[in-house]
Amino acid sequence: MSTSAVTLAEVAAAAGVHPSTVSRVISRPDLVKSSTVERVTASIERLGYEPNRAARQLAGGRTGRIGVLVPDLTNPFFAEIVSRIETEAGDRGDLVLVAGTGARSDLELKTLRSVAGSVDGVVVCSPVANTAEVRTAVGSLPLVYVNRRATGVHSVVVDQGAVIELGLAHLRRLGHERIAVALGPSPYWSTEQRRRAARRAGIVTIAPIDADHPDQALDEVRSNRCTAVMTFNDLGAFALVHAAHDAGVRVPDDLSVVGSDDVPFAAHHLPPLTTVDGDAHAVGDAAFAALARLVAGDDPPNVVIAPRLITRSSTGPAR
Repeated sequence: MSTSAVTLAEVAAAAGVHPSTVSRVISRPDLVKSSTVERVTASIERLGYEPNRAARQLAGGRTGRIGVLVPDLTNPFFAEIVSRIETEAGDRGDLVLVAGTGARSDLELKTLRSVAGSVDGVVVCSPVANTAEVRTAVGSLPLVYVNRRATGVHSVVVDQGAVIELGLAHLRRLGHERIAVALGPSPYWSTEQRRRAARRAGIVTIAPIDADHPDQALDEVRSNRCTAVMTFNDLGAFALVHAAHDAGVRVPDDLSVVGSDDVPFAAHHLPPLTTVDGDAHAVGDAAFAALARLVAGDDPPNVVIAPRLITRSSTGPAR
């Protein structure tokens, strides 16, 4: 069935609901039972209905809203990216719809299907779902990935290999020879990039740091007789430093710790955290600029953000 032949009433009939329920699923899915949302969404996809088509045409082809998906709403790095996108969008008079996915592919896809008819484009930070499924979920909607490269999708990424290289170079200058690299969540593109960079450098990699049980990561670092460790992000570094303190391991005298991201309070941690800054502000600005150009019908380039080392007191000479 062609898109032009499908009406909202037909979608409602196919899903066995009232047309107002279809409208509510499209505009405010949070107010509708999840089983109903899934049934209506399935009918929309099966029939090829494009939600808000008339509204878009009346508004000159735009809704004035963009979507941003992040895997962790509590992570300050993602919060900074969202803040920059909101600032840039606000300057244009656009609204930003933000959703957390918990780094779950099913929730990521479900959220994309829910917002696809209500926004002009979407930015997905550290996506974990299969790109083909993401493309199916958003259809022709402009799409930008943050910290993931994929064929046919515009992306803004921090140079993950450079993150590892900067941290290792700093630690080696301090005389550290046995260094561990703590990886991030396995579905993340950035995790695999760091794994490869660590492998090229001949560096030990350890499992992601569990914020609730950072002592496990500390035990792994110590069992490998490492005198320094690079964490996947600053939150992991904070957890590891506190675990070290509880175990009587002095930072940086006994163990040097390098974080990643330079979140706002990294400089005020005790000790102040040495970290590799991925420049969340630049990431957010570039992601919004790319999406705006896509919405306007342009073809923006992919962007790679160069990180920089911020040296503070959590690293010191090897002993």
